[in-house]
Amino acid sequence: MKTKFWIICLSAFFVSCLRNMHDIYTGGGEEGEEKINKDDFFDFTTVRNSQLIIDYGMKVQTAFYLYDEYPMELVENTWEFKDINPIYAASTDMNGRFFSKVSLPAYLKKVWLVTDNVLVVSPVELELLSDRLTFNYVDYKAQLSADGRSRAVMGGVSYPDGYDVLGNWNENGVPDYLLPEKLDIPGAFLERCSNLSRSIVVDNRNLLERFPELRTSGSNDMVITKSTGLVATYFNFSSTTWEDMVAYYTYKEGESVDMATIKKTILIPRSSRNAPKSLVGEQIKLKYWNKEQSKYEDEFPQGTHIGWILLGMGFGKEKGVFPRYSNPAYNDNKEQRSVLLSDPELDNCFFMAMEDNVDMRFNDVQFAIMASASSSVEPTPNIPDEVNKGEISYVVKGSLAYEDNWPDKNDYDMNDVVIYYSSTVVKDKSSNALVRTTTTFTPMNDGATYTNGFGFQLDYVGKEHIDLVQVSQEGNVIGKNFEPGIEKPVLILFSDIKPVLKKPVTVVIGFKKYDKVSDMDAYPPYNSFIFVNKRSHEVHLSGYKPTSVADESLRGTGSDLSQDSNGTPMYYIAEDNMPFAINISNSEFRWPSEKVSITTYYPEFKQWRDSFGADYKDWYLHPKE
Repeated sequence: MKTKFWIICLSAFFVSCLRNMHDIYTGGGEEGEEKINKDDFFDFTTVRNSQLIIDYGMKVQTAFYLYDEYPMELVENTWEFKDINPIYAASTDMNGRFFSKVSLPAYLKKVWLVTDNVLVVSPVELELLSDRLTFNYVDYKAQLSADGRSRAVMGGVSYPDGYDVLGNWNENGVPDYLLPEKLDIPGAFLERCSNLSRSIVVDNRNLLERFPELRTSGSNDMVITKSTGLVATYFNFSSTTWEDMVAYYTYKEGESVDMATIKKTILIPRSSRNAPKSLVGEQIKLKYWNKEQSKYEDEFPQGTHIGWILLGMGFGKEKGVFPRYSNPAYNDNKEQRSVLLSDPELDNCFFMAMEDNVDMRFNDVQFAIMASASSSVEPTPNIPDEVNKGEISYVVKGSLAYEDNWPDKNDYDMNDVVIYYSSTVVKDKSSNALVRTTTTFTPMNDGATYTNGFGFQLDYVGKEHIDLVQVSQEGNVIGKNFEPGIEKPVLILFSDIKPVLKKPVTVVIGFKKYDKVSDMDAYPPYNSFIFVNKRSHEVHLSGYKPTSVADESLRGTGSDLSQDSNGTPMYYIAEDNMPFAINISNSEFRWPSEKVSITTYYPEFKQWRDSFGADYKDWYLHPKE
């Protein structure tokens, strides 16, 4: 994190971890004793700065999210997002690329990458290396395609009676009639589809109740007003476990339709959460059945109506399927089972969403349809624009534990002050600039006889970049200003922890829109500190500088090391290489009992410290029972 005043070189890790940490410092600094080298001391961070490199290989800005666990769960027959928050979120540039440092819990070995982009497979499990996290979608998709080619195309795969096909598909439902060269999908259309698709997946409400304007009194079929070709594109975010198929049929205005005899053609052999991931983004050219000449043609003539059928559980079956029609007149109870939506700006781009069962979220089958000729399809209801909020967010949470006896050596039970925090970080979707942070600090334990207050400082964001400060507790606003007389932004949340135990304090900080403040410059829990008995007696996390009102005369006294052997400043590190405060990332800290050292209560703490954080990164998840 940029908020660190000093960092440990990786090269020093491997040399220093061989030393006995108890031999580093032997006492009062008399001449002839072993020198104190900065690289011999650990910063006790539980987060890791990783270089995040993402390349989606497409010229469209893409929002993405990182989760510390698989973010979806199966509810009845539908995959739904769990009620959990991402641990990081950002957007790529307009070329689909992202390159930046991010802070993540150090103990994580893998994360799950989720994207809003409907042309991208999601979620994807990624290995988190020691210093970087990379993902190249072109390479990933190539591997998926290679895996998909391991099974030959098979004839004789079952499909429902009374349907024709455009070709064959293999046992996994991968057609042999995918377009070899894909058509580009306009970025603006893709973004609108992605916004709606994600909204459909994460929102459990009935889609037509959310957006009544999408209800149709007609057939909800596609009407061709000028001769055109049509191409369908597989989208991600199919949430159903049903093995669905999609078919279509054509008719003329006023023509009687008999579903038992009309020519019905299977377009998508398999649409399911279990379908091969390699299909996402693939395209199929629709064919028009010319019944006069008994052949398929590449273009649909003017006046053609196209009806759609979702065949619930149709893949691999001849009978027993559940047909859902785009024309409600053919459905049970005449329910609307699909929405065909126009792009509000591009008259040849359409988004189809279909419902296979009962939740009416229309998240079961989704795909795009693009017409080769402009103004060739009768307009339908527009893709709603309410779903595009222009913001993305993630949550940073953890615990802060302090020893209030600094600068003197204490028992290291780390329970004098314990505070849980949870912060929602909101960023502008297009620029990645920080919009606001909403952080709740909950005082959980007061194990001290002293009077301890709490606050924090923003080290890398000036007051001139901030346009909102609001501190509230129990629904009441208790502060709107930073601490006066200090150049940097400092907020004092309480001056005595005892009366506010278990009473959350929420801080909202808003950042000026055009200043483009980075979230890494104001990363929770900021430069948090306690002050003991009086405002000037500050105790900070290791490596963090005190505020300008702190009593500098305390530094270097007692057990505190104020500088190394070269005179370089050090902050809040004890002579025996122990911290006076610690941030426990992504976890609610279980503090030791009074006078029980953290090294006793957490047996892996010492090995973690002695390895400079290389080993036992999750030590705080394993207390001694």
